[in-house]
Amino acid sequence: MSERADDKGNAKTAVADSEDRISALPDDVLRHVLSFLPSRNSVRTCVLAKRWCTLWKSVPDLRIKDDPQSWRGCEDPSESEGDSEDDDGLPDTSIFADELLRHRDPTPLNVCEIFSSYVDANYKFNDDDDEDINISIRCDYMEAFRRIEPWIEYALSHEVRVLRVDAASSTTNQFLVSSHLQRVELTWMQFECTLDFSSCPVLDVLELSSCTIYGNILSQSLRHLNIQDGSFNYDIRCRISAPNLISLKLDQDTGLPPLLDSMPLLVTASIGESVEYKQQNGEESFSVVFEGVSSATNLELITPYYQNSVFKMDLKWCPMFSKLKTLLLNEWCMASNFTGLVYFLQHSPILEMLTLQLDIPKYEEYHLIKIIESCNSREQGYNSRDQSLLSNHLKVVKIICGKKEDVKVQHILKILCTHGVPSEQIDIQ
Repeated sequence: MSERADDKGNAKTAVADSEDRISALPDDVLRHVLSFLPSRNSVRTCVLAKRWCTLWKSVPDLRIKDDPQSWRGCEDPSESEGDSEDDDGLPDTSIFADELLRHRDPTPLNVCEIFSSYVDANYKFNDDDDEDINISIRCDYMEAFRRIEPWIEYALSHEVRVLRVDAASSTTNQFLVSSHLQRVELTWMQFECTLDFSSCPVLDVLELSSCTIYGNILSQSLRHLNIQDGSFNYDIRCRISAPNLISLKLDQDTGLPPLLDSMPLLVTASIGESVEYKQQNGEESFSVVFEGVSSATNLELITPYYQNSVFKMDLKWCPMFSKLKTLLLNEWCMASNFTGLVYFLQHSPILEMLTLQLDIPKYEEYHLIKIIESCNSREQGYNSRDQSLLSNHLKVVKIICGKKEDVKVQHILKILCTHGVPSEQIDIQ
């Protein structure tokens, strides 16, 4: 017993409450609580009391972390004995996961999370920098996937709805087949063939982060696609065919921008072009991006280069953005006599808000001035036919730039004025 003071400062004796209120909760509530823990910690709860002995077996979430610590500081992960144990007394991750899945009740899964830095651990022991290094790395990536593949297969066979895999690994086979899978999040994975999700008929969300994608992405059910830091093929343009998408975020890191098939239901799209993109083999004989996103209501088109862009190349196909209400462009729209800016002013009939995010280095100012001088004489070229295509719905034009006196800003103001945009609707920041 211990003493404590009440509100009036009088000492009172507090009697320890020996009742185990947590264990008194219903089994379903306890399983829900355990589902937020890493699976290794969930299993540890079996020692708390008899009440907890088997609860971990029917937890609806799997959270498996396969990291270098599971090798207990061995000089080489391959030297870790098959029956080794971690400092917590449990076997290494591979053996632990296999045993967990073998003893677990056949309860359907809500979530399966697999985190693996198996390849990273091998990298730090690899000091050779010879011509065979790429082959060695690829073998490591394939081995990493073979290590986690049984866990993924188990999750799919137990009706998992959300699958998250963060693993530097490579796969060439179609490993996702499920009639229950609704959300997939993959990080640091390499795909050397087409990602065909036709065997996942209810898949709704796909997120790929820092993945290498050498094949097409195909899905009839997908509604949300988010690709962050995606690396695509340099030689062959990949294709994204997901006709039921309503949101698309494509942030490309390297390779050729993928071809976007028609997305008639698209509402929001953000396309970020590769910092390494260089037009190859001349212009394409088809629209790469614009046709695919022409049904969007909200659109962002970002590229680090304003003179060499797949967006600029796509302008010649002249799709109408008939549903577009909000649009964000960066400096690419100023290339070739501000063709991109003028194009969207003329091909977005219900556009309400336009944002121009401009950041031109000082050393490019001279070149830009020459562009402006060359097109000043053409300002009267916007004839009545062009005017008839302009939006009567435009409410705000926001220009984000270094300074209002910038030569590029002044010319943009002239273009907007020529296209009937009153100055009071323009906000320069």
